[in-house]
Amino acid sequence: MSDKFNPKIAQLSLPRDDGFHRATNKPLLVLLSVLGLGVGSYLYYDKSRQQLAPIATGMQLGVITNAGDPARQSDPVAQTSYAALTTAQGKPKGKVLDASGHIIARRVATISSLVTSKVETLQIEEGQLVEANDVLAQLDGRQAKYHLAGAEAELLAGNASLGELYSRLTLAEIQLKRIESLLGNKVVTQEELDTTRLLVTQLNAQIDYRKALNQKALQQVKLASYNVDQHIIRAPFSGMVIQKNAQVGELISGGMSGGGSIRTGIATIVDMSSLEIEVDVAESFINRISPGQPAVAHLDAYPDWTIKSEVLTIIPTANRQKATIKVRVKLLETDARILPDMAVKVSFLAAK
Repeated sequence: MSDKFNPKIAQLSLPRDDGFHRATNKPLLVLLSVLGLGVGSYLYYDKSRQQLAPIATGMQLGVITNAGDPARQSDPVAQTSYAALTTAQGKPKGKVLDASGHIIARRVATISSLVTSKVETLQIEEGQLVEANDVLAQLDGRQAKYHLAGAEAELLAGNASLGELYSRLTLAEIQLKRIESLLGNKVVTQEELDTTRLLVTQLNAQIDYRKALNQKALQQVKLASYNVDQHIIRAPFSGMVIQKNAQVGELISGGMSGGGSIRTGIATIVDMSSLEIEVDVAESFINRISPGQPAVAHLDAYPDWTIKSEVLTIIPTANRQKATIKVRVKLLETDARILPDMAVKVSFLAAK
């Protein structure tokens, strides 16, 4: 190697010995270069690893907590929002689970009639509030009224016949006492006494029979009166009319096989105080729900309105096809904006 070699490299070489210098100078430079590159790479890798550790931990938690939930696995937004609810240890911060469902009414009824008749008057409209026993409609009940009048007349005739029998019995008992008093004086015979006693016995039997007939006639009157009352359609409970199913002049049938122009109901009424939420929760997350657990609900129609709620009960059965369990949530607030079948989202909070 020439003496005009780079002076900086020459300074790192051993004392001047041309043979030894030429043998050891190049490997030493290579060794120093490798060491320098190794130290630099290690420092760069350690710094990058420290910066990427929180991101990798969050991604790992998101994958673990969303395992078994196809909706969360396929929804990056849901994964990000759910990962934000957990700490590095996977413990819930505020809410422990989100679920979607609908508003349902526990008390709803389609009002109908036990008789088949024509609608004469209709006093309801959709959205109308009604109280229990309010008259909703009246049917043509003339035939039922005729039956009631006939039953009442038969009862009156029975009572009149019973009164006649009581009069005849009273007379027969007076005659029996007179004959018994005259028998000792030999004025009447034993045959006359026996005949009068038999008459009293027969009248008592006829009176008992007439009483039974009158009791039957009384029941017929009650039945006819009940049939007349069935032609007046009343509200079974307080609520709101959500559907009107008939019009004036249509036939209403109490059976389920009414066809053509025959209706099977007058209207549908919902008790607005019985509204609650029903959601489907995946089986893998049901262990996070318990009765009495606080929750908040947001209607899709009013997303900025937070409704206080709590878990009412967990339906003790699972849906095999969807692998979900129904959960009933009680609304702690009542408002006219809450309507049956509205879509709602529920956030279950950590139990206190």
